[in-house]
Amino acid sequence: RPSILTVLAIAITPVLVIDFINYQIHSYLGDAFDFALTFEIAGRNAREIYAVAATHLVAPIALLAANLAFVVFLIWMFKRYVPGWAPLPKAPGLARVGVEIAGVVLVSSIATGMAYSSSESLEQALSKKPSGDAVVAILERLTDLDGDGYGVMQRPRDPAPFDGQIFPFAVEIPGNGIDENGVGGDLPVDVRPQSNTMSPVATWNNRPDVIFILLESFRADLLGASYEEKVVTPVLTSLAQTGTSATAAYSHNGFTAPSRFHLFSGQLFKSNDDTTLIDDFKVNGYEVGYFSAQDAALGGRAFDVGFSRADTFYDAQVEPDRRYTMFATPASIALPYKVIIEKVTAYLADRKSNRPLFLYVNFQDTHFPYHNRYVHNLISDAALPRSRIGPDRVDELKATYLNTAANVDMAVGEVLSAFKEATGNANPGIIVTSDHGESLYDDGYLGHGIALNDIQTQIPLIVVNLPVLIEEPFGQIQLRKAIGKSLSHEPGTEPAPHAVTSPSAAVFQYLGGLKRPRQIGLKSMSGRTIYDFRTGLFYASGTSWRRPEQLSETDARAFRSLIHHWEHLVLSTRLPSRHDG
Repeated sequence: RPSILTVLAIAITPVLVIDFINYQIHSYLGDAFDFALTFEIAGRNAREIYAVAATHLVAPIALLAANLAFVVFLIWMFKRYVPGWAPLPKAPGLARVGVEIAGVVLVSSIATGMAYSSSESLEQALSKKPSGDAVVAILERLTDLDGDGYGVMQRPRDPAPFDGQIFPFAVEIPGNGIDENGVGGDLPVDVRPQSNTMSPVATWNNRPDVIFILLESFRADLLGASYEEKVVTPVLTSLAQTGTSATAAYSHNGFTAPSRFHLFSGQLFKSNDDTTLIDDFKVNGYEVGYFSAQDAALGGRAFDVGFSRADTFYDAQVEPDRRYTMFATPASIALPYKVIIEKVTAYLADRKSNRPLFLYVNFQDTHFPYHNRYVHNLISDAALPRSRIGPDRVDELKATYLNTAANVDMAVGEVLSAFKEATGNANPGIIVTSDHGESLYDDGYLGHGIALNDIQTQIPLIVVNLPVLIEEPFGQIQLRKAIGKSLSHEPGTEPAPHAVTSPSAAVFQYLGGLKRPRQIGLKSMSGRTIYDFRTGLFYASGTSWRRPEQLSETDARAFRSLIHHWEHLVLSTRLPSRHDG
């Protein structure tokens, strides 16, 4: 009995600790948090996960240490007070214990598999437990009968368990009569989504100085917002009133690296065309200055925006010791806005070129944990520590975020003032937007890249002194073409920047990677459609989540349109490219 008790204590300790960590994560970030997705976006770099989670590991580590200390104490007590006790039985008994354990594992695996397959609620619960994950992984490998990587336990389900050519996320072959991925039927040959290619850059007739400011995790509803009767973003609100501001601009993806790539490249995925906004401006005789508070190389070659071709370049990895973050890993490192203002101001003051200037400036301060030691109390003295962020402190969290947003707004004003003082130009072209939105438990989640909704994907878009036409709904990939078109007008014929509505247009959105997304969606002025690959459910605005076979004919057409749009995009990524290696 003492041996069994000791082995039980040793065996159950890691399970309890991991369960505790899982509970804390889902309480903190929301029930839809997907660790595997986060790990993929972080470049499968374990250091990134540690960098984000380090301050939250104190309690689990303390719990683990306490359990280990208890086990050691238990063994010591038995050895001291139980004559002839040994922590493990002799060899014959040990073999019997091994057989018993194997039998228990087999029976529990079968029971877990039956529960997992019989109920979506049980599946959701078991997927958040380490024991459930382990058992499901074993059964998944054993039931992959056709060798396509999908067994009976995987989500999404394998639509053809005995056919290795049909499986989730398989690339569709248009018009062959086979539904290779098991969703939406065979891909018709006449369905074509928006093109991923860019037209050759034309010679621009206008070459004004252009300042492009990209804000991190900056919500669209910050424009015009107030806190205790104090305006949060007076600078940006004034810019929006001077020029134009989009009411329906969206990111395609909820993460920084792909969103930044979409803005600069005008493409949803890497293609043969390596050029970006930086090349467009350089071809037209501009000097390019690139100043980023984050790591410009975040995301690697797949999301390269051409920063290395800028005439002047500065990012967080140039001077990592000036960061406000604890770690210097690519996805974690960030510089405070005061450093970026300092670098931009010095660059503008020392600049001698007569060429027109394209100046890119990125601010990171509104990223999680939404506060750093350089933030001033402009509209609130709230400064919720990272370790105390949680759904029980929403009001304090929002006050902290709004105050930091007010600091970023002030930083934008300082950049524009520095530009005017250095160049004498009071009317440069100005574009301000963000990579994605941010949920502060508004929808039950904390952060971004967790759900396809307006809170996490709607972004501000302000254009001043540039005749940019904003066609709403506006997706990030439209910006590059819109800039080029606006600068191609003959002098004196430029219209004022303005927005128009395109009722039939829609912005494609995806959660995770484009080829193996968790969700895909189309956002139009009339609403949003979403398909969730893990659950196999479809959503259209004004309805509930339903299976494809439960849809009305109207919603069924919308479902097929969404699926075929995505399938054609994935098929386009398979076209020959020099990036294929």
